[in-house]
Amino acid sequence: MADNTLECEEKQEVGTSPKQLRCRFHDTEDYSIFCKDCKDFMCFKCLGQLHQKHDLSQLQDAEEDIRKEIKVQLFENKYSNQISALSDKLSQNRKKLAQSEERLKNEIRTSVAQIKQNIVLSEENLLSELCSTFESSQTTLQDEEIHINYLQNEIDNFDVNKLHEYTVSHITNILSAMKLCSSMYDETNKQPIPGFAPTMEFSIGKLVQKTSGSCDACVFPLPSFSNISTQTDYFEDSDTEWFDAEDREEDNVEESSSDEITEEYPIKLQMNQDIKLISKIVPISEKNAWIISDRKLFKIVDHKLQEDVYAETADDIAILKDGCVLVLRNDKTFIMKLLPNRKLVSFADVGTINYFPYCISIRDNIVVIYLWYLSHQNGFISRNNIIWMNTDGIVTKSSLFSESGRRRPCSIQNLELGLCVLHRFNIGPNFHSLELLDAKSDKCNILYVFTGIYGMNPQKNFECRGMCADNAGNMLVSDHRHHSVYVLDKELKYKNKLYDSKNGLDKTRAINLLNDLIWVADGNQIFIFPYAHE
Repeated sequence: MADNTLECEEKQEVGTSPKQLRCRFHDTEDYSIFCKDCKDFMCFKCLGQLHQKHDLSQLQDAEEDIRKEIKVQLFENKYSNQISALSDKLSQNRKKLAQSEERLKNEIRTSVAQIKQNIVLSEENLLSELCSTFESSQTTLQDEEIHINYLQNEIDNFDVNKLHEYTVSHITNILSAMKLCSSMYDETNKQPIPGFAPTMEFSIGKLVQKTSGSCDACVFPLPSFSNISTQTDYFEDSDTEWFDAEDREEDNVEESSSDEITEEYPIKLQMNQDIKLISKIVPISEKNAWIISDRKLFKIVDHKLQEDVYAETADDIAILKDGCVLVLRNDKTFIMKLLPNRKLVSFADVGTINYFPYCISIRDNIVVIYLWYLSHQNGFISRNNIIWMNTDGIVTKSSLFSESGRRRPCSIQNLELGLCVLHRFNIGPNFHSLELLDAKSDKCNILYVFTGIYGMNPQKNFECRGMCADNAGNMLVSDHRHHSVYVLDKELKYKNKLYDSKNGLDKTRAINLLNDLIWVADGNQIFIFPYAHE
């Protein structure tokens, strides 16, 4: 009895529709009419749109026709195949949607990762540009402080009671320098202070909704953010593209590449945290070298930095054959000599009331010193004085010449053809120029100029922090902006690249060459590479 009741209830449940009889065209209307011609159901709204002049009846009066229609459909299996195909199609669409969602997620993640990388690159480049800008300003102030300090010493030592004992030229120089200080004070107050203007908005991209078989698309913008700058076109058009271009160079380019590096090299020397930037390296053997960092003189012995400071102030050095070190200081006119017993003694007085030494070089027992000062009268004029002397400190030759602009000498090399001078422009970023001067002429006329190798306007992209010469007279330069060391011929034309970021270089600075080994300063570390001859 219970089984019959349950079976009856199951039949009744199966025969009961779980949904209301809503019109499939008008979801707010109920089915109320049956079309005997179309064998289909409709509502009153359908009546005014379809089935005109058809044989219609009320839904409750068409029970027999409805049962007859479903029997025919089930017998002919007409809709079963369609439902099965539709189910398969829906399943395929579900998989495609899942795959598309995952693909778009990956594309968004990749796009965001690239933007993050560009943001980091933008930060690094902005910070580097900021550092260069302030370093340039600090150097300019340092140059002016040197002249002020020297003038102060002259004034302090000037005895008015012995005025008749001073020469007129000496008094004139002091008065001129005092008037120059007055104009410098006014110009210093007018110097602009660098600022920062962030670019605020960017958008990751847009979500595009495409319809099947149509090229038209609806675009849904993804959220934009207002706290991060992504103006990276400047960097992509400048340093970044150049770096990538170097990395993509063909293997058959004629150059001394990393393929020639032996298993022993390169050697990397990690300095301690107190050594920030190395401005000068002078190797004295395969494992020993003198270095200047933060204007202090240190020594490397057996590839290890000694803790002792050999000179508290040093801007450039040159090594004599007896092992003594000539120490040049920008704020003092005396060149000092560091003896093997670590005692500093005077070597030669090379300055005047205005000229101060900025770089020094030695070759074949001839010491060359480049003196310079910046005149503010009638615009900026660079006053240059290059002197030659022997190892006893006796001056043998001197050249005086001037030029418009604000170029300060950074490094000098005495070559067979002449003097190779690296200048730094004192305005804007730390751009440099490299020239070969005719040492035989009184005015040191320019023989050759390095015009660069990167970009459409290469001379404005040359940022060099070190140079040296090989025995053949070729120049080796460190390109700070492009993480590389390359070779120039005797006419300062590009020959080949030696090492770059693929060899671990990042921000190359001071370099030097000894016994076919190149010492390259990079941050607070030093790389030692072999120098392959042609």
